[in-house]
Amino acid sequence: MMTQQRASFDLLTEQWIKVRRTDGESESVGLYQLFDNFDDYLDLDGESQTQNFAVFRMIQAIFIRAIREEDDLDVTFDLPERWLYCKTVDVADVTRRYLERYEDRFDLFHPATPFYQVADLRTSKDEFRDASLLVPDVGPRLFSTSTQETSNQLDPAVAARWLIRLHAYDHSGIKSGAVGDPRVKNGKGYGIGTGWAGAIGAVQIAGKTLKETVLLNVPMVDLIVGTEERERDLAPWERTPDTSAPRSLEALIPNGLVDLLTWQQRRVRLVVDEELETVSKVVISNGDKIQVSNMFLDPGTGYRYSKAQSKNGIEVHFPRKHDAELTVWRGIQGIFQESSGPIEQGRKAPILDSMENDATEEFLREFQSNTVGLRLIGAVYGTQDAILTEEIFDEIPVSMSLLTRDGGEMRSVAVQAVERVMSFRGSMKWFLKQLLICGGASPEDEPEGPIHAWLNALENEFIQWVSALTPELGAEEASKRWRTIMRRVTVKHIASAVESAGPNAAVGWMETNENGNSVLHSSARYEAWIMRKLNEVTGVPKRTGDASPAMATSSTTKIQGAES
Repeated sequence: MMTQQRASFDLLTEQWIKVRRTDGESESVGLYQLFDNFDDYLDLDGESQTQNFAVFRMIQAIFIRAIREEDDLDVTFDLPERWLYCKTVDVADVTRRYLERYEDRFDLFHPATPFYQVADLRTSKDEFRDASLLVPDVGPRLFSTSTQETSNQLDPAVAARWLIRLHAYDHSGIKSGAVGDPRVKNGKGYGIGTGWAGAIGAVQIAGKTLKETVLLNVPMVDLIVGTEERERDLAPWERTPDTSAPRSLEALIPNGLVDLLTWQQRRVRLVVDEELETVSKVVISNGDKIQVSNMFLDPGTGYRYSKAQSKNGIEVHFPRKHDAELTVWRGIQGIFQESSGPIEQGRKAPILDSMENDATEEFLREFQSNTVGLRLIGAVYGTQDAILTEEIFDEIPVSMSLLTRDGGEMRSVAVQAVERVMSFRGSMKWFLKQLLICGGASPEDEPEGPIHAWLNALENEFIQWVSALTPELGAEEASKRWRTIMRRVTVKHIASAVESAGPNAAVGWMETNENGNSVLHSSARYEAWIMRKLNEVTGVPKRTGDASPAMATSSTTKIQGAES
Protein backbone atom coordinates (compact mmCIF):
# COMPACT_ATOMS: atom_id res chain seq x y z
CA MET A 1 0.00 0.00 0.00
CA MET A 2 1.42 3.35 -1.01
CA THR A 3 1.88 5.99 1.66
CA GLN A 4 0.19 9.24 0.78
CA GLN A 5 2.79 11.91 0.24
CA ARG A 6 2.53 15.09 2.29
CA ALA A 7 4.26 18.44 2.16
CA SER A 8 7.11 19.02 4.58
CA PHE A 9 9.51 21.90 5.18
CA ASP A 10 11.87 21.50 8.13
CA LEU A 11 12.94 24.91 9.43
CA LEU A 12 15.83 23.30 11.29
CA THR A 13 17.57 22.03 8.17
CA GLU A 14 16.00 23.73 5.13
CA GLN A 15 17.59 26.95 3.91
CA TRP A 16 15.10 29.71 4.70
CA ILE A 17 16.65 32.40 6.91
CA LYS A 18 18.33 35.01 4.71
CA VAL A 19 21.62 36.23 6.18
CA ARG A 20 24.51 38.41 5.10
CA ARG A 21 27.90 36.94 5.85
CA THR A 22 30.77 38.96 7.29
CA ASP A 23 32.39 38.86 3.85
CA GLY A 24 29.39 40.73 2.46
CA GLU A 25 27.83 37.82 0.55
CA SER A 26 24.23 36.71 1.13
CA GLU A 27 22.96 33.18 1.66
CA SER A 28 20.03 31.28 3.16
CA VAL A 29 20.42 28.94 6.12
CA GLY A 30 18.37 26.73 8.41
CA LEU A 31 18.26 27.13 12.17
CA TYR A 32 20.94 24.51 12.84
CA GLN A 33 23.33 26.13 10.37
CA LEU A 34 22.55 29.60 11.71
CA PHE A 35 23.62 28.75 15.25
CA ASP A 36 26.50 26.51 14.09
CA ASN A 37 28.06 29.52 12.33
CA PHE A 38 26.68 32.34 14.44
CA ASP A 39 29.87 34.41 14.32
CA ASP A 40 30.12 34.16 10.52
CA TYR A 41 26.98 36.19 9.86
CA LEU A 42 26.86 39.94 9.95
CA ASP A 43 23.09 40.41 9.91
CA LEU A 44 19.75 39.15 8.66
CA ASP A 45 19.03 39.99 5.03
CA GLY A 46 15.33 39.40 4.38
CA GLU A 47 12.86 41.24 2.20
CA SER A 48 12.13 44.03 4.69
CA GLN A 49 13.52 45.42 7.92
CA THR A 50 10.35 44.58 9.85
CA GLN A 51 10.63 41.00 8.62
CA ASN A 52 14.27 40.91 9.76
CA PHE A 53 13.30 42.20 13.20
CA ALA A 54 10.49 39.66 13.60
CA VAL A 55 12.80 36.77 12.63
CA PHE A 56 15.50 38.18 14.92
CA ARG A 57 13.12 38.09 17.90
CA MET A 58 12.32 34.45 17.18
CA ILE A 59 16.08 33.73 17.13
CA GLN A 60 16.41 35.57 20.44
CA ALA A 61 13.65 33.43 21.93
CA ILE A 62 15.41 30.22 20.86
CA PHE A 63 18.70 31.44 22.34
CA ILE A 64 17.08 32.41 25.67
CA ARG A 65 15.14 29.16 26.01
CA ALA A 66 18.19 27.08 25.10
CA ILE A 67 20.30 28.86 27.72
CA ARG A 68 17.60 28.47 30.38
CA GLU A 69 17.49 24.71 29.80
CA GLU A 70 21.18 24.24 30.59
CA ASP A 71 21.84 22.39 33.86
CA ASP A 72 24.95 24.40 34.76
CA LEU A 73 23.13 27.74 34.67
CA ASP A 74 21.75 28.86 38.02
CA VAL A 75 19.29 31.58 38.97
CA THR A 76 21.79 32.78 41.59
CA PHE A 77 24.25 33.87 38.89
CA ASP A 78 24.87 37.59 39.12
CA LEU A 79 24.96 39.82 36.03
CA PRO A 80 28.70 39.45 35.38
CA GLU A 81 28.40 35.66 35.61
CA ARG A 82 25.43 35.64 33.23
CA TRP A 83 27.25 37.78 30.69
CA LEU A 84 30.38 35.64 30.88
CA TYR A 85 28.33 32.46 30.49
CA CYS A 86 26.56 33.73 27.35
CA LYS A 87 29.82 34.97 25.92
CA THR A 88 31.68 31.68 26.35
CA VAL A 89 28.94 29.06 25.95
CA ASP A 90 29.01 26.78 22.89
CA VAL A 91 25.96 28.28 21.18
CA ALA A 92 25.84 25.60 18.47
CA ASP A 93 25.82 22.84 21.06
CA VAL A 94 23.21 24.25 23.46
CA THR A 95 20.82 25.37 20.73
CA ARG A 96 21.03 22.06 18.88
CA ARG A 97 20.26 20.10 22.05
CA TYR A 98 17.30 22.36 22.70
CA LEU A 99 15.92 22.39 19.15
CA GLU A 100 16.18 18.60 18.79
CA ARG A 101 13.69 18.23 21.63
CA TYR A 102 11.08 20.09 19.56
CA GLU A 103 12.06 19.11 16.03
CA ASP A 104 8.53 18.04 15.03
CA ARG A 105 7.24 21.51 15.89
CA PHE A 106 9.52 23.19 13.34
CA ASP A 107 7.90 21.59 10.29
CA LEU A 108 6.09 24.35 8.41
CA PHE A 109 3.56 21.85 7.03
CA HIS A 110 3.21 19.32 9.86
CA PRO A 111 -0.31 17.80 9.70
CA ALA A 112 -0.96 18.33 13.42
CA THR A 113 1.46 20.99 14.67
CA PRO A 114 2.61 23.22 11.79
CA PHE A 115 5.06 25.93 12.88
CA TYR A 116 3.37 29.17 14.02
CA GLN A 117 0.02 27.86 12.74
CA VAL A 118 -3.18 26.00 13.61
CA ALA A 119 -3.49 22.81 11.55
CA ASP A 120 -7.30 22.70 11.29
CA LEU A 121 -7.97 26.44 11.08
CA ARG A 122 -10.98 27.04 8.84
CA THR A 123 -13.90 29.35 8.23
CA SER A 124 -17.52 28.20 8.27
CA LYS A 125 -17.54 28.31 4.47
CA ASP A 126 -14.06 26.80 4.06
CA GLU A 127 -12.84 29.94 2.34
CA PHE A 128 -9.19 30.63 1.59
CA ARG A 129 -7.34 33.80 0.62
CA ASP A 130 -4.43 34.20 -1.76
CA ALA A 131 -0.99 33.64 -0.27
CA SER A 132 -0.20 37.25 -1.20
CA LEU A 133 -2.07 38.27 1.95
CA LEU A 134 1.06 37.28 3.88
CA VAL A 135 3.14 39.89 2.09
CA PRO A 136 2.49 43.40 3.44
CA ASP A 137 3.73 45.39 0.45
CA VAL A 138 1.77 43.77 -2.36
CA GLY A 139 0.03 46.30 -4.56
CA PRO A 140 0.57 49.73 -6.07
CA ARG A 141 1.84 51.50 -2.93
CA LEU A 142 5.01 53.49 -3.26
CA PHE A 143 7.12 51.21 -1.07
CA SER A 144 5.91 48.03 -2.76
CA THR A 145 8.61 45.45 -3.48
CA SER A 146 6.32 42.64 -4.64
CA THR A 147 3.46 42.23 -7.04
CA GLN A 148 0.22 40.30 -6.83
CA GLU A 149 1.45 37.86 -9.47
CA THR A 150 4.77 37.03 -7.77
CA SER A 151 3.15 36.67 -4.33
CA ASN A 152 0.29 34.34 -5.26
CA GLN A 153 2.66 31.39 -5.15
CA LEU A 154 5.19 31.58 -2.31
CA ASP A 155 8.20 29.36 -1.93
CA PRO A 156 8.05 27.74 1.55
CA ALA A 157 11.19 29.62 2.64
CA VAL A 158 9.62 32.94 1.68
CA ALA A 159 6.29 31.99 3.27
CA ALA A 160 8.04 31.10 6.54
CA ARG A 161 9.70 34.51 6.78
CA TRP A 162 6.48 36.38 6.04
CA LEU A 163 4.53 34.16 8.45
CA ILE A 164 6.79 35.20 11.34
CA ARG A 165 6.52 38.83 10.30
CA LEU A 166 2.72 38.58 10.09
CA HIS A 167 2.38 37.69 13.78
CA ALA A 168 4.63 40.60 14.73
CA TYR A 169 3.37 43.37 12.41
CA ASP A 170 0.02 42.43 10.87
CA HIS A 171 -2.41 45.34 10.65
CA SER A 172 -5.64 45.33 12.64
CA GLY A 173 -9.09 45.26 11.08
CA ILE A 174 -11.49 42.51 10.10
CA LYS A 175 -10.04 39.00 9.71
CA SER A 176 -11.54 35.71 8.61
CA GLY A 177 -13.86 34.38 11.28
CA ALA A 178 -12.45 31.02 12.39
CA VAL A 179 -14.68 28.15 13.43
CA GLY A 180 -14.16 27.71 17.18
CA ASP A 181 -13.33 31.33 17.96
CA PRO A 182 -16.08 32.57 20.33
CA ARG A 183 -15.40 36.20 19.33
CA VAL A 184 -16.56 35.72 15.73
CA LYS A 185 -19.70 37.61 14.73
CA ASN A 186 -21.47 37.06 11.43
CA GLY A 187 -18.52 35.08 10.15
CA LYS A 188 -16.03 37.87 10.86
CA GLY A 189 -13.26 38.41 13.34
CA TYR A 190 -13.23 42.06 14.33
CA GLY A 191 -10.00 43.96 14.99
CA ILE A 192 -7.98 43.20 18.13
CA GLY A 193 -5.01 45.41 17.27
CA THR A 194 -1.81 45.11 15.30
CA GLY A 195 0.91 42.60 16.01
CA TRP A 196 2.88 43.57 19.11
CA ALA A 197 6.00 44.69 17.22
CA GLY A 198 3.80 47.03 15.21
CA ALA A 199 2.62 48.70 18.42
CA ILE A 200 6.11 49.69 19.55
CA GLY A 201 9.00 51.85 18.41
CA ALA A 202 11.69 49.21 18.51
CA VAL A 203 15.32 49.92 19.39
CA GLN A 204 18.02 47.42 18.46
CA ILE A 205 21.75 47.54 19.18
CA ALA A 206 23.60 46.09 16.17
CA GLY A 207 27.00 44.55 16.82
CA LYS A 208 29.70 43.34 14.46
CA THR A 209 28.14 39.89 14.04
CA LEU A 210 24.67 38.40 14.41
CA LYS A 211 25.78 36.61 17.57
CA GLU A 212 27.01 39.86 19.06
CA THR A 213 23.74 41.56 18.18
CA VAL A 214 21.76 38.83 19.94
CA LEU A 215 23.92 39.13 23.05
CA LEU A 216 23.66 42.91 23.11
CA ASN A 217 19.85 42.75 22.96
CA VAL A 218 19.23 40.05 25.56
CA PRO A 219 18.49 41.68 28.93
CA MET A 220 20.71 39.73 31.31
CA VAL A 221 18.43 40.51 34.24
CA ASP A 222 15.63 38.54 32.52
CA LEU A 223 17.79 35.77 31.07
CA ILE A 224 17.57 33.44 34.05
CA VAL A 225 14.26 32.98 35.85
CA GLY A 226 12.92 30.72 38.56
CA THR A 227 11.53 27.27 37.84
CA GLU A 228 7.91 28.39 37.91
CA GLU A 229 8.38 31.21 35.42
CA ARG A 230 10.62 29.05 33.23
CA GLU A 231 7.83 26.48 32.97
CA ARG A 232 5.27 29.18 32.08
CA ASP A 233 7.33 31.39 29.76
CA LEU A 234 7.26 29.14 26.71
CA ALA A 235 7.52 29.62 22.97
CA PRO A 236 4.63 28.41 20.76
CA TRP A 237 6.57 25.31 19.74
CA GLU A 238 6.93 24.24 23.39
CA ARG A 239 3.40 24.61 24.71
CA THR A 240 0.19 22.80 23.87
CA PRO A 241 -0.60 23.76 20.27
CA ASP A 242 -2.88 26.75 19.84
CA THR A 243 -6.40 26.21 18.56
CA SER A 244 -8.62 28.62 16.66
CA ALA A 245 -9.77 29.98 20.02
CA PRO A 246 -7.70 32.60 21.86
CA ARG A 247 -5.89 31.71 25.06
CA SER A 248 -8.17 34.23 26.78
CA LEU A 249 -11.15 36.36 25.75
CA GLU A 250 -9.49 39.30 27.49
CA ALA A 251 -6.28 41.09 26.60
CA LEU A 252 -3.35 39.14 27.99
CA ILE A 253 -0.06 40.02 29.61
CA PRO A 254 2.53 37.56 28.25
CA ASN A 255 3.92 34.95 30.64
CA GLY A 256 7.43 36.29 30.17
CA LEU A 257 10.00 37.54 27.71
CA VAL A 258 9.96 34.48 25.43
CA ASP A 259 6.17 34.48 25.22
CA LEU A 260 6.32 38.15 24.22
CA LEU A 261 9.06 37.72 21.61
CA THR A 262 6.99 35.02 19.88
CA TRP A 263 3.52 36.46 20.54
CA GLN A 264 0.80 34.86 18.41
CA GLN A 265 -1.42 37.82 17.55
CA ARG A 266 -3.00 35.81 14.73
CA ARG A 267 -4.10 32.29 13.97
CA VAL A 268 -2.80 31.18 10.57
CA ARG A 269 -2.93 28.20 8.26
CA LEU A 270 -0.78 27.91 5.16
CA VAL A 271 -2.13 25.81 2.28
CA VAL A 272 0.22 24.24 -0.27
CA ASP A 273 -0.61 23.67 -3.93
CA GLU A 274 -1.35 20.25 -5.42
CA GLU A 275 2.30 19.70 -6.31
CA LEU A 276 3.22 20.26 -2.63
CA GLU A 277 5.81 22.80 -3.69
CA THR A 278 4.49 26.30 -2.97
CA VAL A 279 2.12 28.07 -0.59
CA SER A 280 -0.84 29.21 -2.65
CA LYS A 281 -3.60 29.89 -0.11
CA VAL A 282 -3.86 31.08 3.47
CA VAL A 283 -6.34 31.52 6.31
CA ILE A 284 -5.62 34.41 8.70
CA SER A 285 -7.78 34.91 11.79
CA ASN A 286 -7.49 36.70 15.08
CA GLY A 287 -5.26 35.21 17.75
CA ASP A 288 -4.26 36.37 21.22
CA LYS A 289 -4.97 39.99 22.06
CA ILE A 290 -2.17 41.59 24.04
CA GLN A 291 -2.50 44.18 26.79
CA VAL A 292 -0.79 47.32 25.51
CA SER A 293 -0.93 49.64 28.53
CA ASN A 294 1.65 49.15 31.31
CA MET A 295 3.10 46.11 29.57
CA PHE A 296 6.77 46.62 30.46
CA LEU A 297 8.15 43.22 29.46
CA ASP A 298 9.61 44.32 26.13
CA PRO A 299 13.31 45.22 26.46
CA GLY A 300 13.47 46.91 23.06
CA THR A 301 11.02 49.80 23.32
CA GLY A 302 10.66 52.96 25.35
CA TYR A 303 7.40 53.85 27.07
CA ARG A 304 5.48 57.14 27.12
CA TYR A 305 3.47 58.38 30.06
CA SER A 306 -0.23 58.99 29.40
CA LYS A 307 -1.49 61.85 31.54
CA ALA A 308 -5.02 61.48 30.14
CA GLN A 309 -5.34 57.84 31.22
CA SER A 310 -3.42 58.06 34.49
CA LYS A 311 -6.07 58.41 37.18
CA ASN A 312 -6.57 57.75 40.89
CA GLY A 313 -2.85 57.46 41.52
CA ILE A 314 -2.37 54.79 38.83
CA GLU A 315 0.27 55.71 36.26
CA VAL A 316 -0.41 54.50 32.72
CA HIS A 317 2.28 54.07 30.08
CA PHE A 318 2.12 52.96 26.45
CA PRO A 319 4.93 51.84 24.15
CA ARG A 320 6.66 54.83 22.56
CA LYS A 321 6.28 54.66 18.77
CA HIS A 322 8.66 56.28 16.32
CA ASP A 323 7.65 59.49 14.57
CA ALA A 324 7.75 58.70 10.85
CA GLU A 325 8.69 62.29 9.93
CA LEU A 326 11.22 62.80 12.74
CA THR A 327 12.51 59.28 13.33
CA VAL A 328 16.09 60.15 14.21
CA TRP A 329 15.27 63.32 16.15
CA ARG A 330 12.45 61.93 18.26
CA GLY A 331 14.20 58.57 18.45
CA ILE A 332 17.31 60.08 20.02
CA GLN A 333 15.19 62.05 22.46
CA GLY A 334 13.44 58.89 23.61
CA ILE A 335 16.55 56.72 23.63
CA PHE A 336 18.91 59.08 25.43
CA GLN A 337 16.54 60.60 27.97
CA GLU A 338 17.62 59.81 31.51
CA SER A 339 15.58 57.32 33.53
CA SER A 340 15.75 59.64 36.53
CA GLY A 341 13.90 62.40 34.66
CA PRO A 342 10.29 63.52 35.27
CA ILE A 343 7.64 60.84 34.88
CA GLU A 344 6.13 62.79 31.96
CA GLN A 345 9.24 61.95 29.96
CA GLY A 346 8.34 58.27 30.11
CA ARG A 347 10.76 55.37 30.33
CA LYS A 348 13.67 54.48 28.10
CA ALA A 349 14.06 51.03 26.53
CA PRO A 350 15.15 48.52 29.23
CA ILE A 351 17.93 47.14 27.03
CA LEU A 352 19.49 50.62 27.02
CA ASP A 353 19.02 50.92 30.77
CA SER A 354 20.91 47.65 31.14
CA MET A 355 23.75 49.02 29.03
CA GLU A 356 23.92 52.01 31.33
CA ASN A 357 23.38 50.40 34.71
CA ASP A 358 24.15 46.69 34.48
CA ALA A 359 27.12 46.50 32.12
CA THR A 360 29.90 44.54 33.75
CA GLU A 361 33.56 45.49 33.74
CA GLU A 362 34.34 42.67 31.32
CA PHE A 363 31.58 43.83 29.03
CA LEU A 364 32.91 47.39 29.12
CA ARG A 365 36.45 46.26 28.37
CA GLU A 366 35.26 44.30 25.35
CA PHE A 367 32.75 46.70 23.85
CA GLN A 368 33.24 50.25 25.14
CA SER A 369 35.58 51.30 22.34
CA ASN A 370 33.41 49.67 19.64
CA THR A 371 31.05 51.44 17.27
CA VAL A 372 27.60 49.86 17.20
CA GLY A 373 24.49 50.58 15.17
CA LEU A 374 21.55 52.05 17.03
CA ARG A 375 18.57 50.92 14.98
CA LEU A 376 15.08 52.40 15.06
CA ILE A 377 12.47 50.03 13.60
CA GLY A 378 8.73 50.55 13.38
CA ALA A 379 5.55 50.52 11.34
CA VAL A 380 3.00 53.22 10.62
CA TYR A 381 -0.67 52.32 10.29
CA GLY A 382 -3.67 54.31 9.16
CA THR A 383 -7.48 54.20 9.45
CA GLN A 384 -7.78 52.62 12.90
CA ASP A 385 -4.61 50.58 12.30
CA ALA A 386 -6.39 48.65 9.55
CA ILE A 387 -3.83 49.45 6.85
CA LEU A 388 -0.05 49.60 6.82
CA THR A 389 1.15 52.89 5.34
CA GLU A 390 4.88 52.93 6.00
CA GLU A 391 7.78 51.02 7.51
CA ILE A 392 10.42 52.87 9.52
CA PHE A 393 14.09 52.01 9.67
CA ASP A 394 17.04 54.18 10.61
CA GLU A 395 20.48 53.18 11.84
CA ILE A 396 22.73 55.58 13.73
CA PRO A 397 26.35 54.57 14.33
CA VAL A 398 27.37 55.43 17.91
CA SER A 399 30.23 54.65 20.23
CA MET A 400 29.23 51.96 22.71
CA SER A 401 30.63 54.21 25.43
CA LEU A 402 27.74 56.57 24.73
CA LEU A 403 25.29 53.87 25.92
CA THR A 404 27.13 52.93 29.11
CA ARG A 405 27.16 54.67 32.48
CA ASP A 406 30.17 56.78 31.44
CA GLY A 407 28.21 58.32 28.58
CA GLY A 408 25.48 60.07 30.60
CA GLU A 409 26.81 63.59 30.08
CA MET A 410 27.24 63.10 26.36
CA ARG A 411 23.74 61.63 26.05
CA SER A 412 22.43 64.83 27.62
CA VAL A 413 24.38 66.86 25.05
CA ALA A 414 22.75 64.82 22.27
CA VAL A 415 19.27 65.41 23.71
CA GLN A 416 20.00 69.14 24.00
CA ALA A 417 21.12 69.17 20.36
CA VAL A 418 17.81 67.66 19.31
CA GLU A 419 15.91 70.13 21.47
CA ARG A 420 17.68 73.01 19.72
CA VAL A 421 16.52 71.73 16.34
CA MET A 422 12.97 71.05 17.52
CA SER A 423 12.66 74.44 19.22
CA PHE A 424 13.86 76.21 16.03
CA ARG A 425 11.72 74.15 13.67
CA GLY A 426 8.59 76.26 14.29
CA SER A 427 10.49 79.49 13.62
CA MET A 428 11.98 78.08 10.43
CA LYS A 429 8.60 76.91 9.19
CA TRP A 430 7.03 80.32 9.92
CA PHE A 431 9.88 82.12 8.15
CA LEU A 432 9.53 79.95 5.05
CA LYS A 433 5.77 80.47 5.00
CA GLN A 434 6.22 84.26 5.14
CA LEU A 435 8.53 84.04 2.13
CA LEU A 436 5.79 82.25 0.23
CA ILE A 437 3.28 84.96 1.13
CA CYS A 438 5.72 87.72 0.22
CA GLY A 439 6.10 86.08 -3.16
CA GLY A 440 2.34 86.07 -3.74
CA ALA A 441 1.37 82.58 -2.55
CA SER A 442 -1.82 81.84 -0.65
CA PRO A 443 -1.65 81.97 3.18
CA GLU A 444 -2.90 78.38 3.13
CA ASP A 445 0.21 77.13 1.33
CA GLU A 446 2.71 75.26 3.53
CA PRO A 447 6.48 75.09 2.93
CA GLU A 448 6.69 71.33 3.46
CA GLY A 449 9.41 70.75 0.84
CA PRO A 450 11.91 73.32 2.16
CA ILE A 451 11.32 72.25 5.78
CA HIS A 452 12.00 68.59 4.95
CA ALA A 453 15.08 69.51 2.93
CA TRP A 454 16.46 71.51 5.86
CA LEU A 455 15.73 68.74 8.38
CA ASN A 456 17.21 66.08 6.11
CA ALA A 457 20.40 68.09 5.67
CA LEU A 458 20.65 68.58 9.44
CA GLU A 459 19.90 64.91 10.06
CA ASN A 460 22.81 63.78 7.92
CA GLU A 461 25.13 66.11 9.83
CA PHE A 462 23.61 65.06 13.16
CA ILE A 463 24.24 61.37 12.52
CA GLN A 464 27.90 62.05 11.78
CA TRP A 465 28.18 64.26 14.87
CA VAL A 466 26.55 61.68 17.17
CA SER A 467 28.77 58.90 15.84
CA ALA A 468 31.84 60.87 16.99
CA LEU A 469 30.58 61.51 20.54
CA THR A 470 32.65 59.93 23.31
CA PRO A 471 33.09 60.91 26.96
CA GLU A 472 36.67 61.96 26.14
CA LEU A 473 35.44 64.69 23.78
CA GLY A 474 33.87 66.73 26.57
CA ALA A 475 30.34 68.10 26.76
CA GLU A 476 31.25 71.73 26.12
CA GLU A 477 33.26 70.98 23.00
CA ALA A 478 30.63 68.57 21.66
CA SER A 479 27.86 71.12 22.17
CA LYS A 480 29.89 73.86 20.48
CA ARG A 481 30.52 71.62 17.46
CA TRP A 482 26.83 70.89 17.03
CA ARG A 483 25.77 74.54 17.39
CA THR A 484 28.32 75.48 14.76
CA ILE A 485 27.08 72.73 12.43
CA MET A 486 23.44 73.66 12.94
CA ARG A 487 24.15 77.31 12.20
CA ARG A 488 26.20 76.57 9.09
CA VAL A 489 23.57 74.28 7.57
CA THR A 490 20.67 76.55 8.49
CA VAL A 491 22.30 79.73 7.15
CA LYS A 492 22.77 77.96 3.82
CA HIS A 493 19.10 76.97 3.68
CA ILE A 494 17.94 80.44 4.71
CA ALA A 495 19.96 82.05 1.91
CA SER A 496 18.69 79.48 -0.58
CA ALA A 497 15.08 80.08 0.48
CA VAL A 498 15.46 83.85 0.10
CA GLU A 499 16.93 83.42 -3.36
CA SER A 500 14.18 80.98 -4.39
CA ALA A 501 11.50 83.39 -3.16
CA GLY A 502 12.43 85.61 -6.12
CA PRO A 503 12.07 89.30 -6.93
CA ASN A 504 8.43 89.59 -5.87
CA ALA A 505 9.33 88.59 -2.33
CA ALA A 506 12.30 90.93 -2.37
CA VAL A 507 10.03 93.84 -3.31
CA GLY A 508 7.40 92.64 -0.84
CA TRP A 509 4.10 94.25 0.06
CA MET A 510 3.03 97.11 2.32
CA GLU A 511 0.61 96.83 5.22
CA THR A 512 -0.74 99.47 7.57
CA ASN A 513 -0.56 98.12 11.11
CA GLU A 514 -2.91 98.86 14.02
CA ASN A 515 -0.88 101.93 14.93
CA GLY A 516 -1.32 103.41 11.47
CA ASN A 517 2.29 102.77 10.50
CA SER A 518 3.31 101.31 7.17
CA VAL A 519 5.11 97.94 7.41
CA LEU A 520 6.99 96.38 4.53
CA HIS A 521 6.70 92.60 4.37
CA SER A 522 9.68 91.42 2.33
CA SER A 523 12.20 88.57 2.19
CA ALA A 524 14.90 90.85 3.65
CA ARG A 525 12.70 91.63 6.67
CA TYR A 526 12.03 87.97 7.45
CA GLU A 527 15.60 86.99 6.73
CA ALA A 528 16.75 89.42 9.41
CA TRP A 529 14.19 88.00 11.82
CA ILE A 530 15.11 84.33 11.29
CA MET A 531 18.81 85.10 11.63
CA ARG A 532 18.21 86.71 15.02
CA LYS A 533 16.29 83.60 16.07
CA LEU A 534 19.11 81.39 14.83
CA ASN A 535 21.68 83.39 16.78
CA GLU A 536 19.58 82.97 19.91
CA VAL A 537 19.17 79.21 19.60
CA THR A 538 22.74 78.40 18.60
CA GLY A 539 24.58 81.04 20.63
CA VAL A 540 27.22 81.25 17.90
CA PRO A 541 28.42 84.80 17.07
CA LYS A 542 27.47 86.05 13.61
CA ARG A 543 30.28 85.87 11.09
CA THR A 544 30.83 87.96 7.98
CA GLY A 545 29.13 86.42 4.96
CA ASP A 546 26.48 84.54 6.96
CA ALA A 547 23.64 86.08 4.98
CA SER A 548 23.00 88.38 2.10
CA PRO A 549 23.74 92.14 2.24
CA ALA A 550 20.00 92.79 2.25
CA MET A 551 20.03 92.05 5.95
CA ALA A 552 22.03 95.21 6.65
CA THR A 553 19.17 97.45 5.54
CA SER A 554 16.22 95.31 6.61
CA SER A 555 13.77 96.52 9.23
CA THR A 556 14.32 95.61 12.87
CA THR A 557 10.67 96.12 13.73
CA LYS A 558 9.30 93.33 15.96
CA ILE A 559 7.30 90.86 13.90
CA GLN A 560 3.94 90.00 15.39
CA GLY A 561 2.49 86.49 15.36
CA ALA A 562 5.73 84.66 14.60
CA GLU A 563 6.12 81.12 15.90
CA SER A 564 8.87 80.53 18.42
